[in-house]
Amino acid sequence: MTLVNARAAFETAINTAVAAADATVDVVFDNMPFTTPGKTKKYVLVTLNFDQSTFQPQGSSIDFYSGTIQCGVFTPKNKGSAGAAAIAESVIDGLTSVNAPGYSDTYSVSPRVEQITGPVAITTEDQSHFVLSLRCRFTANG
Repeated sequence: MTLVNARAAFETAINTAVAAADATVDVVFDNMPFTTPGKTKKYVLVTLNFDQSTFQPQGSSIDFYSGTIQCGVFTPKNKGSAGAAAIAESVIDGLTSVNAPGYSDTYSVSPRVEQITGPVAITTEDQSHFVLSLRCRFTANG
């Protein structure tokens, strides 16, 4: 198991669910080059932070990754919150898809998400987009 595979499992799940719900929404990850799109563009910005890489029981350590996934949903301002809520729902569907009994673990990391908090509105007058934030803890192991 690698950090790359653990990250890929969550990125794929989110990207697949959002694309299935609305192909006009871009999903951008924190490990990719990114230029803020124009005021009319809808996008999701995903940040994945690892807080733990190993578990140390008696004996040698075991790969066990955990951390936090945060997703910002950005939709054009002054269009209401329904569009952002729909995108947030697709993000939630993607995150929870890894917990489903029929999930196909193609990365061999047993990804799991814990309780998802949000979506919480985070907007100020000077922003070009309406923003919703979701976050959850995750684990992955070999």
